[in-house]
Amino acid sequence: MEKVEIHLTSKITQEDETATFEKTMLGEFSEKDGIMRLSYLEDGQIPIKIMIKNNEMIMRRGVDSRNHSLMRFTPGEKEDCHYLVEGRQMDLTSVTNLLKVTKNGDEHKVSVEYDLFSGLYLIGNYAVTLIFA
Repeated sequence: MEKVEIHLTSKITQEDETATFEKTMLGEFSEKDGIMRLSYLEDGQIPIKIMIKNNEMIMRRGVDSRNHSLMRFTPGEKEDCHYLVEGRQMDLTSVTNLLKVTKNGDEHKVSVEYDLFSGLYLIGNYAVTLIFA
């Protein structure tokens, strides 16, 4: 794994409110046999691990067995999400509208846009961009 600087932009729309967050952090990246792996600490504390292969992205976020999430993003697909907060499971579903990975020299850009549902209820729309080199 090589050290990289990661610039994260996250746009969240819930009901009529939109918030955009930008963060820069250090992380680690590797690419082998068509599989990309990226890991970093969100806010310096919460481990994030991302794997991208065959037009699919899997993201694990969490600190322990009682607090974590596992999300899978495949364009045009509905995917079950595993969320565990204080040991209590929430059943959510994501619908991926966009997953795009581009490379320009040493710089990689990953963009994912998805809707998150609890049953039939739309929780929100999310757009996340990771740029790292």
